[in-house]
Amino acid sequence: MKLPVFRFFLPPLLQAGLLLVPAAVAQASDSSRMPNFEVEKNRTADLATSGSPEKSIQSSPVQLSKTGPWGQLEYFEALLDAPADLVKESQPKSIRTRWFFRKMQPDDVSEFLGSLGLPGELEKELNDRDRWITESSGVTVFPTTSHVLALPEKSRILLHRMLSKWPENPYHAEPEIVYGKSVRKWFEGFEISEEVLQFIETTSYPTLSSRLFADTPGVLSIAKSENERVQILRAFSRTPTLVAKLCLESGTAEELASYWNRGIRFKDTSTFLASLKRYDAVHKIDLVHLLPAGVRKILYTFPSPSHTRSGYLPDCHWSSLNFFNPEPLERLSDPPQATAYTLENFTQVAPPYELGDVLFFTDTQTGDAYHSCAFIADDIVFTKNGRSPLQPWVLMKLDQVKDLYDLHFRTNTTAYRRKS
Repeated sequence: MKLPVFRFFLPPLLQAGLLLVPAAVAQASDSSRMPNFEVEKNRTADLATSGSPEKSIQSSPVQLSKTGPWGQLEYFEALLDAPADLVKESQPKSIRTRWFFRKMQPDDVSEFLGSLGLPGELEKELNDRDRWITESSGVTVFPTTSHVLALPEKSRILLHRMLSKWPENPYHAEPEIVYGKSVRKWFEGFEISEEVLQFIETTSYPTLSSRLFADTPGVLSIAKSENERVQILRAFSRTPTLVAKLCLESGTAEELASYWNRGIRFKDTSTFLASLKRYDAVHKIDLVHLLPAGVRKILYTFPSPSHTRSGYLPDCHWSSLNFFNPEPLERLSDPPQATAYTLENFTQVAPPYELGDVLFFTDTQTGDAYHSCAFIADDIVFTKNGRSPLQPWVLMKLDQVKDLYDLHFRTNTTAYRRKS
């Protein structure tokens, strides 16, 4: 059984491989990690661009999934914002932009910069080796804010694709995500200056349905106040999630239970579903009631201090491999142990997928498993898109998750199912 090589990215809060957990976060209660979760109906598209973030959330149409062994789901999209106290404690210690080129010599870096198609003057300034630090581990380049802004989009994408290979460049390995095409619409409701908005518009780059942004230190350095820095980070924490319900009329209690009981020990939902179906006025049940206990605890929330006990914050692999575990196995934050656990407890499968199947996104060139998520039903998955504490556990469309990574990787999807 061939397994993908697990690749774990280091988020901005990790320095030199060590997790920095501020004392204030360590002392905070789990309830402070609950997201700001609000969905407003009947809102117009031209909402005000100032005021509280809650007032910028757009209405989301209710959709129906395909009918399958899971029955049929009804769902809509909502947005999660990280709690303000978590954002305040999660600010990076340094806001100086740095590009690290692992195991490269100065001439190698100069050759790479020359391959980016940069304007002549910009290439010359970036090659000023007085702004470089050369060590045995590699070369670090310290560009100015002007240099960052002057990068042409194609050059920026090529540069970020290279920098994303190394965890020493956490902002490139796990860029911020602006879902949708419009930066301004995504930042509606946050108190952010025009200069900051223009910086993000200039330095972000597109995927099929989103924009990625890897210059967090640069944008924080031009913020005018502590409040604006918090507003920027909170806006970047905003994450779409699906809120789903099972349509009870889409199958008998036994048919529905045969799917939603899979892989969950000592659980039989057929009696519960049968009792609900006796009531003519009850047509739907929130999907969260049908998910494993461990998932119910964390879905729609951000990591709490208790998740740092292993020395790492949980990431996508920890989340998907723990899908059926009532209590999470902390060791699954460690790549070798996660690989061993997968080899022992899972077997590779082909579609159609079932509840809890782990979908690994692997780079076709390196074999690295750079992301994983757990299948729920139809094209909906359970995912955590990064190890950062500002990334919550959510439900998303599979294609939307793939789109976040397709710019940097040539993707292959491999599925593994937990053994009986």
